[in-house]
Amino acid sequence: MDILYFFGMALTGYVSGLLGALLGLGGGVFIVAALRLIYGVPFLTAVGTSNMAVIATSTGGAATYVRNGLANIRLALLLLVSTTSAALAASLLASFVPVRVLSALFAAVVVYAAISVRRKERQPDKSAPRSEHDTPQGENTDLLGLGGVYNHAAGKAEPYTPRRIGGGMGVSAFAGVVAGLLGVGGGIVQMPVMNLMMGVPLKVATGTSSFMIGITATSAAIVRYARGDIDPLMAVPIVLFVFLGARTGAWLVPRTPNALLRQIFSWIAFVVAVMMILQALGIYGE
Repeated sequence: MDILYFFGMALTGYVSGLLGALLGLGGGVFIVAALRLIYGVPFLTAVGTSNMAVIATSTGGAATYVRNGLANIRLALLLLVSTTSAALAASLLASFVPVRVLSALFAAVVVYAAISVRRKERQPDKSAPRSEHDTPQGENTDLLGLGGVYNHAAGKAEPYTPRRIGGGMGVSAFAGVVAGLLGVGGGIVQMPVMNLMMGVPLKVATGTSSFMIGITATSAAIVRYARGDIDPLMAVPIVLFVFLGARTGAWLVPRTPNALLRQIFSWIAFVVAVMMILQALGIYGE
């Protein structure tokens, strides 16, 4: 039984790391759901284990994204100011929130992300940074040096400039709250927001999110470990195989069509959300 247990944890870690790296979500959403719905692990322990796995996903995938030019480091560091501080504060408060409330919040966040990612990807408009309709009054994103070049798989290079920076930082704070409470790294909010709200190409948003989530999760993991919410016997096999899955996922991202990425995530997310809602209502699981 112990062998089957560790094999199951390893498989959960690998699949979560693979999907997490492909979608820039860190895999935490899949790990929390699997530990709760399949193994019946207490919510806070699942969240603590997920925090550790998110760090591994980011470590395994971020280097590849940076090397391939699919991570905007300047934008990531700016958004991390609000994300990390919010994650730290939320992780301190998580133990005071009822488990059913956390499950319901988790399901709501997953549904939001699934709906957002299913929307048609907004292609960056080359003239957008100069448009007064797309850039908030008084904000010149060119002066912030956040623009970049997105290299398509076909070899075509397309410049882009992130927009609505102030709004993006505000939503990033919410992503930090989600990361601190639910152990999902914040990428489940961060990635669709960068793509849909800030006009960042989907694959760049994925890479940038993957770079950010490890830093966000680290701040929360420190608090989780101090509170005893991380079980090393559970976390070690998951983290090791999350790292391997993340390396595979990062390798696949430049070779996978955007439409397929959106379809994969949205369908998995809807199934997870339904099961978590049933659990929050006491119909399924604990």
